[in-house]
Amino acid sequence: MPPVEPRPRLPAVATGPTTLAQIERQFFTLITAPEGVGPGLSAQGVGPDDLARVIEGDERASAVDRLDIYANMYFYRIRDTLRDYFPATAAVLDESGFHNLITDYLLAHPSAHPSLREVGKHLPAFTAGHALAAQRPWLGELVALEWARLDVFDRVDQTPLTREQLAALPPEAFATVSLSPIRALELVPSSYAVDDLWSAVQDDQPLPSEDPTTRPQPAAFLVWRREVAVYHRNVEADEAAALLWIKQGLRFGELCERLAANRSPAEAAQLASAWLAQWLADGLLAKF
Repeated sequence: MPPVEPRPRLPAVATGPTTLAQIERQFFTLITAPEGVGPGLSAQGVGPDDLARVIEGDERASAVDRLDIYANMYFYRIRDTLRDYFPATAAVLDESGFHNLITDYLLAHPSAHPSLREVGKHLPAFTAGHALAAQRPWLGELVALEWARLDVFDRVDQTPLTREQLAALPPEAFATVSLSPIRALELVPSSYAVDDLWSAVQDDQPLPSEDPTTRPQPAAFLVWRREVAVYHRNVEADEAAALLWIKQGLRFGELCERLAANRSPAEAAQLASAWLAQWLADGLLAKF
């Protein structure tokens, strides 16, 4: 075998990075520079010749050009990932609108986690305040619904409580039982019927010709995972509040008492029992 040539060492840059860790930090700073690699270099007080000492250029592309190509691909990889995470949002905004939204978003919230899984966590709140939402006040809710569906899919697995397990409790313990929602559950405030848009995209159907209708009263999307499937449905404010109360440790009897503040005790008990039956059927409560 011919002798193995030693790998050449990167030469030190007098006015730039001198260690591998410094080179990696500068590399990341440059590929995420908002105006491109050239202006990013200027902001650091170094020039193209300094970059050429650690990145080799040739007659086809300079060191700056080569790194700009990488920077563009870095952005497009994140944008395409976010399109996969938020398909309904991408569909209603079209190519240019979604591209502009993600460009502005990454300027405000550059990726700061090793996993692309986390890159979209701030997009719901950001979108709600974006210029694109001025004419689409429902847009932030659509993004929030899509993020919640993605988020609950990755949460910890828990065995759901069954009707049989609950029925096995002695009658005197029922009022004091503590119920806990599963962790793979989220409530998304909802003022618009954006689930119609989401369903149209999922079913590969034409988007509705009109904007989502407003809810007649405060509501929320209940989003949860059961085994490997994610579901969501619209719930009224009272049911959403009840789920939050039991998440905070409210016992079933206390829930009935709180509901009775603005309805009769019989009506409160009937409503709580109906919710409980539905929660058990949906697998929303964790096993004791």
